[in-house]
Amino acid sequence: MRFLNVLRRYRQSLDDESQHLLRISINKNALLHNAQQFRSLFPHHTIAAVLKSNAYGHGLVPMGRFWDRHEGIGKIVVDSLVEAELLRNNGVKKSILILGHVPFARIKDVAGVTPVAIGINSFEQASRLADTVRFPLAVHIKVDTGMHRQGVFPGELSKTIEVLRSNRRIRIEGLMSHLADADGPAGSGYTSEQIARWRQAVDIFRRYIRGGQLHFSATAGTRYVDSGPNTMIRAGIGLYGFDTTQDQRLGVVPALSLHGKIVAIKNIPRNGGVGYNMTFRAPQDMTAAIVPCGYYEGVPRALSNKGFMYYGQVPLPIIGRVSMNMTTIDVSAVRAPLHLEDEVEIFSADPQKKNSIAWVAAACDTIPYEILVRLAPTIRRTIV
Repeated sequence: MRFLNVLRRYRQSLDDESQHLLRISINKNALLHNAQQFRSLFPHHTIAAVLKSNAYGHGLVPMGRFWDRHEGIGKIVVDSLVEAELLRNNGVKKSILILGHVPFARIKDVAGVTPVAIGINSFEQASRLADTVRFPLAVHIKVDTGMHRQGVFPGELSKTIEVLRSNRRIRIEGLMSHLADADGPAGSGYTSEQIARWRQAVDIFRRYIRGGQLHFSATAGTRYVDSGPNTMIRAGIGLYGFDTTQDQRLGVVPALSLHGKIVAIKNIPRNGGVGYNMTFRAPQDMTAAIVPCGYYEGVPRALSNKGFMYYGQVPLPIIGRVSMNMTTIDVSAVRAPLHLEDEVEIFSADPQKKNSIAWVAAACDTIPYEILVRLAPTIRRTIV
């Protein structure tokens, strides 16, 4: 009974915002809008929700449960068996595709997360599985059309299919590829070369397999879906509101925002140094606040002395070095009295703000993917 009481209090604490210094909010309406955009633009494709890398920072389990209930999502895609197991252990029931390599020592555990398919990324992998698998196993073969990362070359596809078919327990469910330059300038030529190789691979695949899922497009590749045979789109960052297509045709909106509570307020005298190595010195007397969110939690160190947080619509410059678990902001422009545990907006879902994920990525000379996936998994995520 004592243990149950402790467990009950712990679960209640997870739902009590007052007990958290940081919170990530995921806008439900934005997610629904983004899914509808994919469905309306690509009505004849299966839309697969990609949940790798903690669902692009949005939270593997909450996003898995959300897309599991969404009728417009036909499949869930992850990178690893561990991710698939977490989803199944948390009640997610939709079919899962594991893109990454499943260790041979754990291949038998795939049977515990059905319905599931795994990616075949090399001829050696196919041969090993054909020799060892003793349970029903669905696979999607990845063909390397020019990215030179994962997949069998088109010239290896026939023997890969044949070796997999030598084991009657293995069912080839699909063929896939990935475009290296889908977000590059139109007419660069390389994507056209890849799609030409993809068509050749599909021709080979069709000699052996009738039906099956064909997919080469992630979010950026959606502008090429009419260029070659395909039946499914792997919708990753686009579902979360980031349009990586060159023509910005998707009409999606960001869903994620991050808020944090002020844990200290300081009056900094003129010429006072702030943070490690005192890289910032106050040009005049000013007021600073400490937010318990640093580069461990996801605020890039590169934002030191050039990033922003917001209090309402008031931008608050980051001053001094971003620390491991803390960031200092200039709150001198806030007219209302500030108190401990007042909230500031660390990252905004509003793309026009200077703390939006896109703005932060540009300021750090990186891409939104990196900012998102580095959000600490320990931060509470809530769909609102």
